[in-house]
Parts: sequence; C-alpha cells; structure tokens
Amino acid sequence: MSATRMSNTPRPPRPGLTRRQLLASSTGLAITTGTRGAVVGCAASVVPAVAASLPETIPNLRQQLPNPEAAISTGEAWVAFCDSLKPLARHVTGEESLGNAQIQAEGIRCLSRLVSLGLDRFLEHGNPRHPDFYDLQTATRKYLGDNPDQTYRGVAVEASGTYRIRGNAMGAAGVEIGIYAGSFRSDENTAGGGRRLVDSVDEQSLAIQDDGTFEILVRRGAEDGTDGERGRNELRLEDDANALLIRTYFWDRELRQTHAMPTIERLDVVEPQPPVNAATILKGFLATTMFVDGSLAWWNGFQGIKTELNQLIVMPDDGSVQTPSLVRYINGRVELKSDQALVVEFNPGDAPDYWSWVLQNVWGETPDWRDRPIILNNRDLVPEGDGRIRIVIAHENPGVSNWMDMAGHPRLLLSLRWRGAEPLPQVSTKTTTLKELRETTPR
Repeated sequence: MSATRMSNTPRPPRPGLTRRQLLASSTGLAITTGTRGAVVGCAASVVPAVAASLPETIPNLRQQLPNPEAAISTGEAWVAFCDSLKPLARHVTGEESLGNAQIQAEGIRCLSRLVSLGLDRFLEHGNPRHPDFYDLQTATRKYLGDNPDQTYRGVAVEASGTYRIRGNAMGAAGVEIGIYAGSFRSDENTAGGGRRLVDSVDEQSLAIQDDGTFEILVRRGAEDGTDGERGRNELRLEDDANALLIRTYFWDRELRQTHAMPTIERLDVVEPQPPVNAATILKGFLATTMFVDGSLAWWNGFQGIKTELNQLIVMPDDGSVQTPSLVRYINGRVELKSDQALVVEFNPGDAPDYWSWVLQNVWGETPDWRDRPIILNNRDLVPEGDGRIRIVIAHENPGVSNWMDMAGHPRLLLSLRWRGAEPLPQVSTKTTTLKELRETTPR
C-alpha cells in the first residue's frame, strides 16, 4: 500500500506573529531567516510575542516574561508558569465531570499528566536540530484516546532537516510512521490548529528486516525538486511539518511494555546540542501552557465523543484528529448503573489483522489496563459458535467470556479501533440488567 498523503489549504499567519515564529516558539528553537539554517534571532524576541497572543484566561505570562534572563534569575519564570496553569483547571471541573468525585479526581490527574507531557515534548525534547524520541503514551501518562496495545513514540522535526530513524517491529501487529503538521495550541486560529498528516508509511509499504529492524530517511523530497522518486523507506517533509510519530501495535501487552525506543539522527547537523538557557526554558513553559489549554479545549468540544448514551457511531474526522492512515473508529458513551450491563454484538467478518475495543474515561484516558479488562483485541476476544462476538460491559463480571470493566466509573467512552481497509462491522448495542443477563447466558 502506498503512503497516505493529505493536503490542506494553508491558513494565513496571525497578525504580528508568523507561523514560523509560532513553530519556533513551540519547538524551543531560535528563529531562522534568510539563508537556510542561519540562526539570526533569539527567544527574547519571540517570547513576548507569543505571550501577547495567549488567551485572556492566561494573563500572567504576558506580564512577567519580557526578559528571559531576568525571569529565570529571579525565579519569576517558574511563578509565572505555575500561574499560567491555574486557569486550566476549568477544563476538568466543568459539566463534563458530571459532578462525580472520581471523574473530577481523574480530571485533575489528567491535567498534571498533560503538563508532564508538555514539558517532556517542548522543553526536554523540543529541539528538532538535536532530536530525541519520547513516550507520548505510557501506562500512567495518556493523551486524548490512548490504546494500551500501542507504543506512541514522538519526536520534533523541521522541514530543513534530514533525519535517519532506526526502529524495531519484531512481534508487532503493525507499525506506522507519520509526519504531522499543526498542533493543539490555544493561540491557533482554528480549534484543530491546522493539524494534518503530511506523509506516512506502514508495515505494508515499509521494508522490514527478518529481525524486525527498519531504517527510515526523512527529508525534503522529489516534489521540492531536490532529487528523484521517494524511496520505499523514506518520508517527505513539508514547510509546516513539525512532528513525527511512530505507532507500533501489539496483540501482547507485555511485549508492548518492553518495546525498545527507536533512535533518530539529524544528518545535516554536526555541532553538539547547546546547554540549556533562559530562552529555551521560557519557550518550553509557554508551549506547554498553550498545548495543555488547546488540547483539553479541543477534546471537550470534540463531537466525535458526544454520542447518545449507550449507542455507537462511526467517528467523524475532519482531519484535526490526526488519525493514522489505516485506522477508523466506532465510538460511543457508556453510562450504566451498578446493576446494568451494555451488550455489544457484531460479526467481524473479513476483519483486518488488528482491531480492538477500548474503554476510556471522559478525559480520553484508559482506566489502569495493567490489572483491569478495559481493552480486548481480536486475539483476546472469544467468538460465539457462529463467529459473532458478544462483549458485555458492566461494573462487575457477570460470568461471561468477553467482559469489560467500568472500573467504578458512572460513564466511560467505548471505541472500536479498526486498523485496515476491510468494511467496518455492523454493531448493535443493548442495555440490560445483570440479573436478566445471567438468566439468559448459557452455562
């Protein structure tokens, strides 16, 4: 299968702040202009401009960061950063929390996890001149719809770079490497931040060695007039490309947890990474605040999760979701009382190699999948005699093969991740009582 390529009409830059400046501020780089790669600016000129574009609900950054060195030396940088995070609690304490103590507690924890992710992404791993992979999702840090069967390894890139990536897919159900543009930033013109998939390859088009290893070249390509056709293990960069993500799928979650981190080299940069400085720290703080604010605002407004209770729909995707090229979703909200169950039935038919059902809380985080059955993939599920699959979602195990645990939540999100070109199955749902379910379940 050829790599998926999507295009998007460029958006006009914000007045007084170019998109390149926004990208520079979010990756921890100084601005480059003129000759490619020539660094001619410093963050002192970017930080006030970015801070001035922040929403009114985040006031302290624009007041306290006119001079990076002074803000660091006095400690005001940390104070301002902490103050900028305070208003973000509104995203996890509103009506979405249903007034439920568990959901509210998980919301505050979600906020802390996103701050951790933002600092990891924009401060510790934000320099595309000296890139390094980080874990976007782990067992304890999750982001807008995680899948326990996947590793998500992210890295910052930029259009002027040439990168070599090495990874391993031994034992995997599949792998996809995608180049992305845009972001969930609170200062973007659109809710999705112009997010789009620029280019990708997967296990069907990727040359993988017998030991599972592969190597990818990432650079500007033939469409920019630099050379001939794109190679099989090659990805194309465009002007607004800023991130690369490797998703590796596993049927075995123990194997997923021991999956080795890929490596990346920037081939056109020879100097070592410079020491951390005030400008880098302030830009990391700013980008983290905007990332957390933009991510939660987008998630809470995402119509793809606002279904009727205990019903499922094919998830709409306008491109801002950054869905992998081979994946489609069926989504729904599950709300059950302690004595109720939701029965999900379907015939997978001519199914792809990997698919799974996952439960997530209202903030898009899976309950702890290390000791609760909140995910079932196609190798976990036990079919009926006629090939149909019946899944039961309930607060306790009613004595069935394919039980998924509500994990104490009054409401969860249910998602089918269907990874392949095969037609989505027709899925039916039925809300019943545990008593009725036990009475009608064959023993």
